[in-house]
Amino acid sequence: MTGKRLLLAAAVGMLAANTSPAGDIPGFEAKLSTEQKIQQVLSRLTFGARPGDVEEVRRLGVEKWIALQLHPDQIGENPQLEARLKPLTTLNMQSAEIMTKYYQQFPQRIAQPIRISELLPGEQQRKVFNGTAEERRAAIMALDPEKRMKVLAVVPPNVVEGLPDLQKEQGMARQKQQEERQTEMRRMRPPLNDLLSPAEVEVVLHGTPEARATLYASVDADKLRKIAAALPANALAGQPEMRRLGAMARMPQQVIIGDLREAKLYRAIYSKRQLEEVLTDFWFNHFNVFEGKDRDLAMLTSYERDAIRPHVLGRFKDLLLATARHPAMLYYLDNWQSMTSDVFQIGPFAPGPFPGPPQGFARQAHGLNENYGRELLELHTLGVNGGYTQQDVIEVARCFTGWTIRSPNQQPEFAFAAFMHDTGEKTVLGHRIAAGGGEQDGLQVIDILIQHPSTARYISTKLARRFVADDPPAALVDRMTRTFQKTGGDLRAVMEAMLTSREFFSEGAWQSKIKSPLEMVAGAVRVLDANATDTFTMVQKVADMGEPLYAKESPNGYKDTSDTWLSTAGVMARIDFARALANGQIPGVAVDVSRFAGKDAALIARELLHRDASAQTLAAIEHGLNGRQPEPGLIASLVISSPEFQRR
Repeated sequence: MTGKRLLLAAAVGMLAANTSPAGDIPGFEAKLSTEQKIQQVLSRLTFGARPGDVEEVRRLGVEKWIALQLHPDQIGENPQLEARLKPLTTLNMQSAEIMTKYYQQFPQRIAQPIRISELLPGEQQRKVFNGTAEERRAAIMALDPEKRMKVLAVVPPNVVEGLPDLQKEQGMARQKQQEERQTEMRRMRPPLNDLLSPAEVEVVLHGTPEARATLYASVDADKLRKIAAALPANALAGQPEMRRLGAMARMPQQVIIGDLREAKLYRAIYSKRQLEEVLTDFWFNHFNVFEGKDRDLAMLTSYERDAIRPHVLGRFKDLLLATARHPAMLYYLDNWQSMTSDVFQIGPFAPGPFPGPPQGFARQAHGLNENYGRELLELHTLGVNGGYTQQDVIEVARCFTGWTIRSPNQQPEFAFAAFMHDTGEKTVLGHRIAAGGGEQDGLQVIDILIQHPSTARYISTKLARRFVADDPPAALVDRMTRTFQKTGGDLRAVMEAMLTSREFFSEGAWQSKIKSPLEMVAGAVRVLDANATDTFTMVQKVADMGEPLYAKESPNGYKDTSDTWLSTAGVMARIDFARALANGQIPGVAVDVSRFAGKDAALIARELLHRDASAQTLAAIEHGLNGRQPEPGLIASLVISSPEFQRR
């Protein structure tokens, strides 16, 4: 425990040591050596160097290697990645197919609740629900006993109010119904002890992979499905097929988010198009959508695949428009419900003098919603200090009224609903948008924002913060901003301006960032050249460190500054992960540390850091060993836990 406390203190100390220098101080003028430049591109443009990557960059040259990463279509993808992704079938599905397959209202073969209309004809229904106490009693007592029990089980308590005998009978009917449902659920999803003997339970929970495989092969498909459903997900770590089978039986939606999260780790670990993966993660975070908002999960796969990934090195306008029109964003920020207040004067929405509850359409009408308009300005384009006002937010929201979703519960796709649109004149950031523009109003807003200087600066600053330093030098941001403006928001050109700059290859940028949890986990697996066949546990470890994937509820995404990741709990989780990984204790990840056999701590650290470790790191490793045998796995875990490895 002493060693862990030392590592914890050292890691937290990273906040004070080598923090990102501010602005244009001499650190951004001091050049890196040739070897440092190689390590710099590998630490910033990838999720961490694998064995052989340094030699590959050295062979190609830094400039050519960067150029290739900026053109991922020229890089052949890793067959291992394609094999890992193949079982994750939802990744290639459209939202409609996901909704059909993974959003069944009732589990297969479980009876749906009986509707009252199936039990009572119209006149009897009227008496039961709207009759006097005598009429209600007479109508219910006229039913045969079996049907009466079914009716009493489903009608609300007020139906038998004032009828004590029927109230008592209703209580019995509901209890019987509950018992029948529990019996049915136990039949459909029996506990493990109902399926297996105590010895077999021990095998599935604690047995070797070979013993489990033998047991699974001995049962039929239906029983195997029930076993998978009875086992908690954590007990199926390292068993992706069984875990998927269990999720489909328990809660099919878990498969969707599981595929997304596991795929993100697989891509970070195995893809040869590393910059594309880094940027996909960056831009998803920029245009964040929360997986936990109701039906958004069903649309999230398409959102990342179709709206984000294709545009990360394209034009910012195309990326902005793709996210603005995607059902996932429209639903997340409620724009699909946003409509002109004039709607409330039309047809079923219109008010009137007649009493009674509102009609269905009126209940669904919500009026103008400013959520998307605000986040479009504050988070997606101009930035919080980008020069807009609250009135601009309102005007932008008016422009996007009618941008909605067709068939949101079955086959969600973008639609422009003219009847929801505010047809009046608007003024956005001083630009007049004429009345009657329809869908074109929103497109005009996007053009205005793309050309606004605050957008160019805000996007350039965010990219420089991610790839250069927490507080990037103003001169670099200025050049990136001019490139954005000159090229009409060509993101590849902006990236190239940054990645070929003197500031990117400067002492000021060197080791100035802290790895995010995703970078930490993927980078550790990559540097150990581990064989990952199941990323489920790694996904959990990323969450333990403070970055649950696709689960940032607020639209601003995760911050990209070092202090975000340095909570005590987060650092402890990093240390625990490093120890478990290096010692082969992460299910689904095979680690071979035999290549470190016979090497001392300094040599092992050099292989993992791709440079000589500092005297401070070597002293911390020595202290962490605390007289123990310097086993390769232990030394590797101490290096991966070290502040030097946590930096990029």
